[in-house]
Amino acid sequence: MFRNYFKFAIRHAARQKGFAFINIAGLSIGLVCSFFILVWVEDELSYDGFHKDGDRIYQLWRHMITDGQIDTWPSLGQPVAETIQAEYPEVETITWAMLSEQFVVTTGDDNFRHKGGYVSPAFFEVFSFPFLMGDPHTALNDVTSAVITEHMASALFGDDWQSRNDIIGRVITIDHRKDFTIKGILSNPPENSSLQFDVLLPAKDFTDRLGIADEWYFMCFSIYMKLHEGSSMENFNAKVSDHFIRHDEGEGTKLFLQPFEDVYLHSTYRDGHLVGGQIDYVRIFSVVAVFILLLACINFMNLATARSARRAREIGVRKVVGAQRRMLITQFVAESIAMTSASFVLALGTMFLLKPLFNGLTGKHFAIDDFNVAGMFLISLIVGIVAGSYPAFYLSSFNPVAALKSFRQRQGYITIRKTLVVFQFAISVTMIVATIGVFLQLDHMRSVNLGLQREGLLYLPREGALQDRYEAAVQELMKRPGIESVTSSGQDPLKVMNNTTGVGWPGKTPGSHPIFFIINASHDYVRTIGMELAAGRDFSQAFNDSASYIVNEEAAALMGGDILGTKIKVYGDEGQVVGVVKNFSMNSLRSPVEPTIIRFHPPSSGRIFVRTKQGQIPEAIASLKGVCEQFNPGYPFEYTFLDQVFEQTYKSEEVMGKLANIFAAVSIFISCLGLLGLTAFTVEQRSKEVGIRKVLGASVTGIAALLSADFVKLVLLGVLIALPVAGYFMREWLHDFSSRINMPWWLFATAGIAALVFAVVTIGFQSIKAALINPVETLRND
Repeated sequence: MFRNYFKFAIRHAARQKGFAFINIAGLSIGLVCSFFILVWVEDELSYDGFHKDGDRIYQLWRHMITDGQIDTWPSLGQPVAETIQAEYPEVETITWAMLSEQFVVTTGDDNFRHKGGYVSPAFFEVFSFPFLMGDPHTALNDVTSAVITEHMASALFGDDWQSRNDIIGRVITIDHRKDFTIKGILSNPPENSSLQFDVLLPAKDFTDRLGIADEWYFMCFSIYMKLHEGSSMENFNAKVSDHFIRHDEGEGTKLFLQPFEDVYLHSTYRDGHLVGGQIDYVRIFSVVAVFILLLACINFMNLATARSARRAREIGVRKVVGAQRRMLITQFVAESIAMTSASFVLALGTMFLLKPLFNGLTGKHFAIDDFNVAGMFLISLIVGIVAGSYPAFYLSSFNPVAALKSFRQRQGYITIRKTLVVFQFAISVTMIVATIGVFLQLDHMRSVNLGLQREGLLYLPREGALQDRYEAAVQELMKRPGIESVTSSGQDPLKVMNNTTGVGWPGKTPGSHPIFFIINASHDYVRTIGMELAAGRDFSQAFNDSASYIVNEEAAALMGGDILGTKIKVYGDEGQVVGVVKNFSMNSLRSPVEPTIIRFHPPSSGRIFVRTKQGQIPEAIASLKGVCEQFNPGYPFEYTFLDQVFEQTYKSEEVMGKLANIFAAVSIFISCLGLLGLTAFTVEQRSKEVGIRKVLGASVTGIAALLSADFVKLVLLGVLIALPVAGYFMREWLHDFSSRINMPWWLFATAGIAALVFAVVTIGFQSIKAALINPVETLRND
């Protein structure tokens, strides 16, 4: 029986090639976009979900409550983890890690720079990173042990390293300071792991070297723990919240756990509340995928019901000879599924062709496996059923007597069809507004005054002789071409993470503990970074700046306004404020400007920043390379432009903006494709009317306007509905940015006019084509 239904579907499509093409093309394009979104969403939702007992792994966070303000951070000190492990029986195991390092790894005469960090020995008891060689239980027990990944093993020992039995026990040198023995080799962390590294060293090596093993406020580690089975996160949070207070380590700090599997998607806190994160984009594009599929389904339903008069006699005959309604419904749904199946095959082939482009756009490496294909087919099947159900119930409801006489479509179904057209264009206009809005916000972020000059500014690690002989290296650099100025700092000025409440100044309100962000720097910092002085001076070798501070305007205002020359204390060290810089964006355009103190402290300045002369970047890089090779021959020469860091910060928005452009174009194309089919059908239905009007003297323009008027009204209504809805959602999205655009009136006008123009061109093409037909051809049969 189903075989016959599919035969009927193929024959019906063959007789109506144009409409079949519109349906298959619309469905295929909708499925391709939705499938790509499905693969992307699946990848995002899979992050960190591969660890054994993942539902029992948590990350520890802290709320810092100061003067009514709550700031939330994932960084904590080692003593927090050690005391929690000792005091709470719910904790099965706990580990602390700092995975933001870049190590120079040396073996023989080869030097490589690899990302990695420091972890406590229990790291592999909490997380499931498979060992290829070595014992995970003892791999980091020794302070001189190291664990590397297979990627690093290939770099150090060649691609045939797995065939050798001498890798475990080999010695590597880290940062030319200490030898470590390889005790384990891991599989590379999967791409959907938020923890990425090539080499891991014992955390004890780091804390012993800096003498911070007992420092509660040296908050450099992320703490992860696995709770015993059956333990409640809510109950544990109630107990651990005041852990700092009970250890007399600060009343303003409260601790809490968050499921580790949730952290990647849910990591944005505002005023102590979790408000979103990457999950926002997952939700947005999931909705977009559904809307695009709806647009394609609407095309199918509209064309099927619009052409119902063509099938009325067929249905009437079938009912007269005994066909039951359920059989007719099954037939029409089968026809829809057959159409969708053809679209699915076409969409799947298109996906394989476009996959490299999509991977390049998103920066990921998606693989389309059997699970993906099965899910896609299931979606296609659902689309076929949804798209075919309304026409099936509508067509199967015809009275056989009426269908065999003079059939007229019911007004209610015509109204539904018009409503669906309005809905289509409302969605399309909303997506156009969103696309333009995202583009304008991204352009605003690129051009907004950050309070510093990121163009032409680069940095590199201050390591080896560049640390020990920094002043000599700076003097040599300043002799070379292309170099404008040089400084050093411990922080990226666009991502300052150090903060403290330990700042004192004359007139400070007792009991007040505001948070200040701290930048450690050396001479010529303001000049090199490109900040603008509001008062005072930069750090300079012409002065004794061993105890000097520069503050931003926000910090100055918090301390009372005119504080130039005032003595303040930071970390208990007293010094004079020698300069005030204008506010600058020191974390994100999503965050307000924070009070910031620039502290003259060269020993804590682990990066060299170089300002290049305008138009001389190649010369500056050549000069920098020459000096680095002269002072640091054993270190790989690598540098980063601050512009690249800025672009990477907003990579998600950049990708989302590009995807929004594509999906907006797809939505308007699908909508216009459906409008093309409906217009063609309307023209066909009214062909004799057009012929009579032409005989009576109607002009081509008048006939085209007559045929277009109803559809243009529907599109205009869709535009009017979409604009306030789109404005609301864009305002909600922009609310996350402290520096944002004001939605200009022309944005909405452009979106509305664009939709109208596309619609008018689509409708006008068919209308003018109909108006130009010789009336003799349309009237000869009458």
